[in-house]
Amino acid sequence: MTDSTQVTLLRRMTRPHGQEVADNPLTSSRAVRLALTKAANDTVGLVLTVQSVAEEVTGLDDMLGTLPDDMMLVGLDRDDSLMGLMALDMEMRAAVLEMETMGALLAHPAEPRSPTLTDKTLCDPLLHAFLSAFPHAVLDTPLEGWMDGVTPGAKVDSTRAAGLVLEDCDYRIVRLTVDLSVADRQAQLVLVLPIQQEVAEQEIVPAAAVDWDGTFQGRVSDAPACLDALLHRFPISLATAQALQVGSVLPLPGCTVSSVRLLSADGKEVAQAKLGQIGGYRAVRLETASHPQLTELPGTPPPPDIATPLPDAIDINVPDIDLMGEGAALDDGLTLDDAPTPMLDEPAEAALDMDFMADGMAKMGDLPFDPDAL
Repeated sequence: MTDSTQVTLLRRMTRPHGQEVADNPLTSSRAVRLALTKAANDTVGLVLTVQSVAEEVTGLDDMLGTLPDDMMLVGLDRDDSLMGLMALDMEMRAAVLEMETMGALLAHPAEPRSPTLTDKTLCDPLLHAFLSAFPHAVLDTPLEGWMDGVTPGAKVDSTRAAGLVLEDCDYRIVRLTVDLSVADRQAQLVLVLPIQQEVAEQEIVPAAAVDWDGTFQGRVSDAPACLDALLHRFPISLATAQALQVGSVLPLPGCTVSSVRLLSADGKEVAQAKLGQIGGYRAVRLETASHPQLTELPGTPPPPDIATPLPDAIDINVPDIDLMGEGAALDDGLTLDDAPTPMLDEPAEAALDMDFMADGMAKMGDLPFDPDAL
């Protein structure tokens, strides 16, 4: 136990009862000191003192330039992605190795050598304990949330390899200088992580009601439309077309200023117009389409004259026929007896006809009548 540690314990023991803790507020540097001191003592039994904690913010290239080549680089992962680095110098690695192998520190400085995977494996317990205690230790300090969810990753070969993987942004560097309390041996540990970006809460603004029908109609109405004004179209021969030159006059038979037609891009007729001018420029004025005038085709015979009277009915001579005469002969040789009996409408005529028919029939006797049978 060092002298500074004894003084700290004596101050705590002699503190008046009920003294407010706010007299000695917890700062970020003090929180980091406590986290590293406790992690080193609990994992490998290393008693150390953090002399200073320095912070700075710099870009990726400048951050990599502050890391010496003899430091062991360990990746710091968050959500299975490399986010930062933790660097340990030779004295820090040697102190952990000596405590795990011999249980005590040597009285002379460590010899310089390149870091190996064995060094990283021996330092893993200390690194895990330190990173686990860091988020809780820095609560209510400017470093709160900076190290949340971070775990030690794989060993990184060099700063060049780290620069190819790390994001190009601003990084916070926390540099801890450690006194090992033996033969003036001092070690160094560096933490590097991007600065937390404070995401401002976006105010949710309700979407304004949109008149889709009006908007759609407006967009369609604003769409460009191309109309061609056609005055006249007529076929000509190839020889005539080849003979055209400046000053040639082409007759337009049947064409007037009212013969202008407006055609759409697909050649369909949209409207009819009349050719004129406005402001010294040619212009057309839309007009109501005129009704087509029907004309007779050449060689068509004239229609019949409806005012001419129809011909008279044909007169047919019909001979007189004696319907009441017996044995009167008809034109086809039939006698009156053979002719069909005409239907008589009046009752008197029907009774007369029945008497006429009864003259040719035999008389029948009276039928017997028995009133008792009724």
